[in-house]
Amino acid sequence: MPSKPRNRLGEVYGQLTVVRGSERRSSSGNAYWWCRCSCGQEREVPSDKLSHNLSRRKPTITACIDCSRELQIEAVCAKNDREERQRRLAAEQARAGLQGSVPERWLKLPFTDAQARERGEVLFFRGTRCLRGHLAPYRINGGCLACAGQTPSAD
Repeated sequence: MPSKPRNRLGEVYGQLTVVRGSERRSSSGNAYWWCRCSCGQEREVPSDKLSHNLSRRKPTITACIDCSRELQIEAVCAKNDREERQRRLAAEQARAGLQGSVPERWLKLPFTDAQARERGEVLFFRGTRCLRGHLAPYRINGGCLACAGQTPSAD
């Protein structure tokens, strides 16, 4: 017979608050608890998934299913924003040394394809060479203009 689980009623784990126990047990004998999310939805969670330990390797549950999806989307968006800032900074540094060696209109183009889309433009210039060694602007849907034969390379 499994041991009696620790009373977790009223404890808060992320956005979940334990509201009542469940009769259910996992195959390893862990008790389940009904938890209410801050959005009002309830979720049944095994006790081994409830933890305040942030450095543990086992996954924890800290929100209902809908809120968990929102948190995942926010994390992906934050990662993408961070990577876009790094790309823009790298392009800015690459273009700083090209003053005078490339046409001035190229230096006025956006740094990345995402920035070009934000501005509603079609071209961008990173200041780096393409795979074939050309130093030229790119189209946002991909491709060096020198490779396409539309613009000469600034070699």
